[in-house]
Amino acid sequence: MSEPPRATDGITIRESVAALTYFGVYLAFSFWNPGSEIRHYLTLVAGPLLLVILLRARNPATRRLSPVLASFGLRRGNLRAGVGWALGAGILLGLFQLTQRSAGPELWELIRTGKALYVFPLAAAFGLLTAGFTEEFFFRGFLQTRVERITDSPWIAVLLVTLAFGLYHVPYAYLNPNWPTEGDLPAAFLVAMVEGGLGGIILGGAYVLWKRNLLACIVLHGMIDAVPIMTMIKFGGSGGG
Repeated sequence: MSEPPRATDGITIRESVAALTYFGVYLAFSFWNPGSEIRHYLTLVAGPLLLVILLRARNPATRRLSPVLASFGLRRGNLRAGVGWALGAGILLGLFQLTQRSAGPELWELIRTGKALYVFPLAAAFGLLTAGFTEEFFFRGFLQTRVERITDSPWIAVLLVTLAFGLYHVPYAYLNPNWPTEGDLPAAFLVAMVEGGLGGIILGGAYVLWKRNLLACIVLHGMIDAVPIMTMIKFGGSGGG
């Protein structure tokens, strides 16, 4: 009986170092201009995908699109793993957020009047197609798998990429006028590391536990962002990220 493929199969140390370098350059650039959702598709999805393909150009066994996508966690036959759990956990985390946000009473009113039946699915779909997809593709699919190749430990990789995920949110917290920490770097750093750190632990751990199925993490991230996006749509604000 053949062994199942490992998460790091086909990933080289060279590829892993390139991933870390890419993140460093991207983070530095973000302090100048955090960018838009459209640019995120170019920098967090297309860029890493092209980089991996170019680094594998000399290896016919791993340069094809199928093994490249598999190295990110998009593997045929594994796309259902954890998706049901992602939906359930996302709903529970969304309900928890209703008790934590200042707009909670208004959001509960959306539920009471039944408007949440169509607002929440729209918000979840928007979250899935924006940060849910782009950030998970980059942080879990690209960075976490390559850090695991270097550390040879999925849980050390989760912790290190959680740190990276927090740092990634610092420019947004510092430069975005919709964040209450705009212009205050220490406060922006603290908020970004706490919120990004919590999200990174949840999403990174889910990626490991759910058989490295990136689709499940994308669904979970989209569901988590749905409540902040409902706040943004209904009342204005920064939304999720």
